[in-house]
Parts: sequence; C-alpha cells; structure tokens
Amino acid sequence: MGILLIVSIIIILLVRMIAKSSDSNSSQKSNCSPIRFTESVEEKGRRGELEVFHIVDWICASIKAIPMRNLYLPWPDGSTSQIDELIIAPSGIYVIEMKNYKGWIFGNENNQYWTQVLYKGTREGSTKNRLYNPIRQNASHISCLRKNLKWYKGPIHSLIVFSDEAEFKDVTFNSLGVYVLYESNLNRKIREIDSVYKGSLSENEINDIRTKLLQLSYGTDSTHHVEKIYQRLAEKEERLEKGLCPRCGAPLVVRTAKKGPNSGSRFLGCSRYPDCRYTRNID
Repeated sequence: MGILLIVSIIIILLVRMIAKSSDSNSSQKSNCSPIRFTESVEEKGRRGELEVFHIVDWICASIKAIPMRNLYLPWPDGSTSQIDELIIAPSGIYVIEMKNYKGWIFGNENNQYWTQVLYKGTREGSTKNRLYNPIRQNASHISCLRKNLKWYKGPIHSLIVFSDEAEFKDVTFNSLGVYVLYESNLNRKIREIDSVYKGSLSENEINDIRTKLLQLSYGTDSTHHVEKIYQRLAEKEERLEKGLCPRCGAPLVVRTAKKGPNSGSRFLGCSRYPDCRYTRNID
C-alpha cells in the first residue's frame, strides 16, 4: 500500500512538471513574432508568368499547337523585340503580352499610356501609376514578327492578359484581332478564336515558322537585348547630366508643385509640357 502511495505521488509530480513546461513553452511561442515572407514585384511577376505558361501548355496540347517563350526578334536597326509568349497553331499565331498588375485599370487603345489606380484605404486614399499602352506594345511585337516572317500572310492574334487581381474600369478597343482579358479567361478566348480560324496553317507551316523563329531568337538572345537596354539608360543619364529631358531631349526647367500631396515641392519638368510630361524630384 505504501509503495502504491509513493508511486501515485511521483506520477502527480511528473504531471505537474510537464504541465508547467508546456505552459512556459506556449508563453514563449506567443511572445514570438511570426516570420512573414512577402513576394517582391519580380517574384510576383514571375509567378504570374508561370501560371500563364501552365495554361498555355495545356491549351496547346489540346489544339495541337506549339508554344514559344521569351523570344528576342531583331529589328533592322539592330535592336530587339522581346515576346513573352507566342503560340503557333492551326488557327494562326497568338502573341501574348502578360501584365501582372492589380487594381483598377483605365485605358483606350489610342492612348499612349494607361492608368493603374491602387486604393490604399480611406485615410491614404489611392495612388495612380502610368503604364505604356499594352496594345501598342504588343502591336510593336507583331510588327517586328511580320518583318521577320515576310512570307507569312496568315492571322496574328494579339492577346493582352492581365492578372485576375486587376479590374478593368474603362478599357476600350475596337481593332480586329486584339483582345484584352483576364488570365482566367485565356483558355476560353483562345478556344473561341481557334474555332473561327482553324485550318489557317498546316502542320508543315507551323514547323517552318517555329524553325525560323528559333533561328532568329538564337542569333539575338537576351544578352544582346539587355545590352541595348543599358545603352539606352546610359543615353538618358547623359541627357540628364546636360540638363535635358531624357525622353525628348528638350531643356528641363525647375517648377513648383501647386496642388496635391507634394504642393510646394520643387521638381524638374520638361519645357515641352504638356506634349512631354517628364518630371524628376529635386527636393
């Protein structure tokens, strides 16, 4: 009986010690701040591209098409045009420009720039950002493509694909063969186009186009493309050092903001305003 009593006491003491240890650990854990990992803009953009790539691979397998990515096609002046995603299908060539933007999107196919509006809350309000008209951007890619495939007379479809986190508030376009859509609608849209233009290209023509584009892109790879970008940046910096607008070359003048959150702040502005709206903060 005495032995049982001693064993019982030992068990009770062990249970209490374990309970205290557990409470101490949980207290320490509750005082620790959780580690949060956030994606950079580049990582988000890359993730968006990969999602579109997966969709395109699945579509191509079902419509007997060939996907091609990150093509660098040459212009006559030695510069290059980078195409994010291209599909060669029996229904023609699809040139896809991906935009991993969120927020409200405003734009017209005839505007040079579109507007992205990000709402930050009732206190902070919203911020506006400009982006170069993606329809024009893709039209430039298609123009370069046609110059390199002069013999090709078939259809080329321009698809501007925005992230599902974006919302089109006022986006208008009327050109034939141009489509602005959300990522989630890409599969349906390509199938719609394919049903209308099916039979435009034979299997041999598809393979010929692929071979030609591989040859062109192999000779004008990303290294050359990056070199051109750095060259243009150097030219812009040289203009700034001379007090000239890096966009148009006109003289820069000192101005003072008269309204908005930066009211009273000085900045450099292009003397050709409103034709050129380049600005640079100096305060």
